[in-house]
Formats: sequence, C-alpha cells, structure tokens
Amino acid sequence: MPRPKIKLTLISLIILILILTDHLAKPFIGHHDWNGVFYSNIARNYLRFGLLETKLGQMTGPDSFYTHYPPLFPLTLTAAFKVFGVSDVVGRLVPVGLTIAAIFLLYLISRSWVVIAVALTPMLRYFSQMPSQEPLIIFLTLLSFYFFRKKNRPGFYISVILNGLSGWAGYFFYPLLFFLNRRWAIKACLLLVATFSLHLLHTYLLTGSFSGGGIFDALLLRLGFFPMLGKAEPELAGQFTWVAYLIKEARMLTVYYTLTLLSLAAIGLLFCRNKITLIFLAWGLSYPLIFSNVVFVHEYFNVFFWPFLALSLVNLINKIRFKPLFFLIVCLAIFLERNKFYQALVNTKAFEPGYQLGLEINRSVPFGQTYIVVNSRDFIESQNLFIDFYSDRQIEYIKTNEP
Repeated sequence: MPRPKIKLTLISLIILILILTDHLAKPFIGHHDWNGVFYSNIARNYLRFGLLETKLGQMTGPDSFYTHYPPLFPLTLTAAFKVFGVSDVVGRLVPVGLTIAAIFLLYLISRSWVVIAVALTPMLRYFSQMPSQEPLIIFLTLLSFYFFRKKNRPGFYISVILNGLSGWAGYFFYPLLFFLNRRWAIKACLLLVATFSLHLLHTYLLTGSFSGGGIFDALLLRLGFFPMLGKAEPELAGQFTWVAYLIKEARMLTVYYTLTLLSLAAIGLLFCRNKITLIFLAWGLSYPLIFSNVVFVHEYFNVFFWPFLALSLVNLINKIRFKPLFFLIVCLAIFLERNKFYQALVNTKAFEPGYQLGLEINRSVPFGQTYIVVNSRDFIESQNLFIDFYSDRQIEYIKTNEP
C-alpha cells in the first residue's frame, strides 16, 4: 500500500475510534441498555461457572438458559471480560471494536473511505456501543463477503458458520449471493441449516426440549403469527398495523440515519453499476420485512441498513468532481442534522435507579448472601436486570402490588 494511503487509513481509523468511543464510560442506564446488562450478566456467568458446567448455554439464572439466539456473541464478550475484567466499559468496547472492524472491511470492499460517513449517524454513534449480536453479525457478514470477493473458500465458509452461530439476520444474507455465485450461495445455505440444527440440538441438551426456552414462541412473535395462533402478544409500542409500522419506519430511519444520508444514498442508487449495492439493500430490508413485529418495537434492528447506505454513498461521490470538499460537506451535514437527537440518546437515564440500587447492594451485602428487594411491579419489572448485574448478588424480588 502506498505511503499516502497508509496515512489516510491511519487517520480514518483514528477519527473512527474517536467518533465511536464518545460516551464509552457511561454505565448501562440509558435507552435499550437492558441489552448491555443482560448479555454482560450471561458472560459473567460463563466466567463464574465455567463453559463445561454451563454446557456453553447462556445461563441467566439457576437452571435457566436463554435460547433465542446462538451463544457466539456472549462467548465473545466472555473472552473480553476474561482478559480485561467485567465492566460496562469493556462490555461497550466489544461492539465498538466489531463495528470499527466492519467499517474497515467495507472500506476494503469498496476501496473508499467514504464509508466512514455512516459512523456520524446516531444509529452507529449510539448503538455501536450496545452489547448485542448485531455488530458481530454485520462484521461476520462483511467478512464472509470479503472472502467471497477474494474467492477464498475456507475463509468464506468459516465466516458463514460463525455467522450462523451468532444470530438470525446473517441467515438472510447468503441466499442473496445466489445472484452472484449459485454454488457458493447454496453451500452457504446448507451450512446455515447445519448451524441452526446444531443450535436446536444444543437447546435440547440444555432444556430437554428442542423448543426449550421459548425459541419458537420468540420466532412466531417476530414473524407476527401470534394473533393467527390465538396467542396473546406482549405489550407493544402501540398497536401493530402495516400502515403504522411503515410510518414509524420512515420516521426512525430519518432520525437515526439522517435525511441527508438517506437522500444521498437514494441518489447513489441511480449510479449503481453492480449487484453488490443492491444485495446489501435487500439485506437491510430483509430483517424489517421478515421480523416486522420486533422491529416495530426495537428500532435498533434497522442497523443492518448501514452497509448499503455507505456503499450507495460511495457510488454517488465517485461521480462528483470535487470529491474531498463535497465529502466534507456531507459529513458535516450528517453530523449536525441529528446531533441534538444523539445527545438526547446519550443522556437517557431511565435505568439509573436500578443501577444505583445495584451498586448499593454490592457495597453493603457480602457475596453469597441473598438480598430481598420489595417494590412495585413496575419498578421491579423495569429495573431488575440492572439490579442483578450491578449488585452481582442473589436477589429475591417481592412485588408489593401482587394480588
């Protein structure tokens, strides 16, 4: 690599790190930070009880396992905790590192550092620090596609397997490769059948049932099949209808990705001369379309759009004469458009009561003793995950307004 390119790469990586580590020291008390305490607690249980005793299961309590996803992300988090210690900062560093690595892979795929512009959106500035499967899935998807482009069969198939052991969004990507290479796409899909079967077998070993832990109930809920099966849905963020969902999606995409980036990406589609950008667009659309019910509640599942937005922006800027100046203006526009919204996200503190109580219990109650929390149903149901993680003690909850 020529020296100027090396300098540009280093500068870009430094800028990327500075952008994505902005609120790294914030404890898990804000918007959607229940993911952070939930998966960090699972990772801590791996360390405490060992991989053999837990049977690689995501232990959430005594003889209780989370089976809705394969365990690769919590195991990755466990490795980081083993090396650097258990803390919310380390918990946030793992998805940040995966996001930076994913953007670097997209740079290698597109051969343009224009892709860094997506890091200025609230979606990446905030949710890249959320410990959950999504950053790992995006990283492994881009890694597998990088190997696919390089015709590196071992690298491609290994990354497909790892993706299958991470979460479900990656499963939607590989059928799209059928338009580029049928043989590789079919083999990738067969590998995913194997990884899903392995997860079901693992679930059976943990719970005594292939549907243990409610994995199929979670799948049916995400697909929106509960009403057809006569099942009662959990309380949603408003009544789900396709009209309400599409209106909310348009609003969420504009808020989290900015109207600037969405507009430029739409224009960039006009200059699309290959199938790659379209494949990543289809992948970004796949999760919100297939699992519309869960995206209606949890807007961060729109995170799978960002590789498409970055590639489409590259297509556009490649057609501009004054690339550096135009790119600088675009970056400033993306950053400033929703910066106040991003700051509002960073300052959310809905779960601070559970955080503070957990710290107090940790300081005052010896390890191994059980502490009883007596409070309202609303308080316990919203704060218990945070109390559990930050107290690191056995907690018994009594809801005062129980019948």
